[in-house]
Amino acid sequence: MSTTMFGSVDDIIRVTNYFENLELNYKVHVDGAFGGFIYPFTNEENSYSFKNERITSFTLDGHKMLQSPYGTGVFIIRKGFMNYGLTEEASYVQGNDYTICGSRSGANAVALWMILKIHGSDGLKVKMRSLADKTKTLSVQFTKKGIEHYRNPFINIITIRAKHISAQLEKKYSLVPDTHNQNPNWYKIVVMDHVKKGVLDEFVMDLEAMF
Repeated sequence: MSTTMFGSVDDIIRVTNYFENLELNYKVHVDGAFGGFIYPFTNEENSYSFKNERITSFTLDGHKMLQSPYGTGVFIIRKGFMNYGLTEEASYVQGNDYTICGSRSGANAVALWMILKIHGSDGLKVKMRSLADKTKTLSVQFTKKGIEHYRNPFINIITIRAKHISAQLEKKYSLVPDTHNQNPNWYKIVVMDHVKKGVLDEFVMDLEAMF
């Protein structure tokens, strides 16, 4: 539910229909590390919830969109399926590890709970939709100027073809490449609260100056 680089979201109905047609025994785990705290608030008609009986479990990262302390993760699984999350590999922990024992910080869980309580579902809808709208505005400008890019309409990530980005732009705006080991093909922008309209306008002007 949102890839890290592009913000693309898999068509879960298409995937599970394929499994169903083959009459396979399967479980679906949803990786919502990035999109889990934005996509459900910007796209209420989505199929990524436990209303979809084909989904078994979710993971979500609070330190991304909720800006909770780094390493704050959430794992949710349907009742009766927790045994599938069991691992015996953490031999240094007494007993079996169901992801909730060990040396994980309780302060992170408290911080996440407080953020959710303060915003509430309505507050998160407003916040996340505002970010999606800002990203849409930037996408419209790119389209008008012929700048090749990708954007999921419900995610605050916009990914630009590397041919449009100079080394100076990459450094000035701290753009993230799709690879750090060789010549990248794409750079991405994650539009967050601190990314104001003036910064976006300046970025577009800098892009134009390259042509």
